[in-house]
Amino acid sequence: MNEENNKKTEEQDLETPTSETKEQASEQDQETEKVETSEDIIDKLNEEISSLKDQRLRAIAELENFRKRAEKDQSDALKYGISNFAKEIINISDNIERAQSSIPEEAKNNETIKPVIEGIDLIAQSVVTTFEKIGIKKIESLNEKFDHNLHQAMMEIENDDLEPGTIVQELIPGYTLHDRLLRPAMVGVSKKPKKNDDIADKSTKEEVES
Repeated sequence: MNEENNKKTEEQDLETPTSETKEQASEQDQETEKVETSEDIIDKLNEEISSLKDQRLRAIAELENFRKRAEKDQSDALKYGISNFAKEIINISDNIERAQSSIPEEAKNNETIKPVIEGIDLIAQSVVTTFEKIGIKKIESLNEKFDHNLHQAMMEIENDDLEPGTIVQELIPGYTLHDRLLRPAMVGVSKKPKKNDDIADKSTKEEVES
């Protein structure tokens, strides 16, 4: 009987875990939880690092854009800050050109007036040199195709030899300051003679009727 009882007790001991076994199992579970928790923390840290890197890159990009805008604004201020002054200068140039064109040929040969005329010519040349230094450029208009960005049409002139829209007369010269329009050129633009227009209209009507 005793031997049977001992065997049963041993079997029960094998089937029922001891307190030490329970403690070991509990420790293993805690370690597993710790490992999982550590992995979660690492993932969160990686996400935060990635977010900080993204914020840093955005801040650098914004700073670079701000720097470029500031440089452009400064450059534009230097290039175009004299626009109002430039407009006044071209008005003076207009007056000098009018004075030159109003001098008759006989007066140019007059020794008494000749020094005055030469002085006006020197002033005109000085104005042109100043224009070049500060970036003012005269718009080339005659025999050019009309461009609404540079020219202002004041009249139409019949001309059968030129393509319609060709500038045949410059009333007031135009100017640009660097790449910006300072004043459009006031011009006369060619158009087809009225007779040719009537002939063209008649031929068109005949073609339609036929």
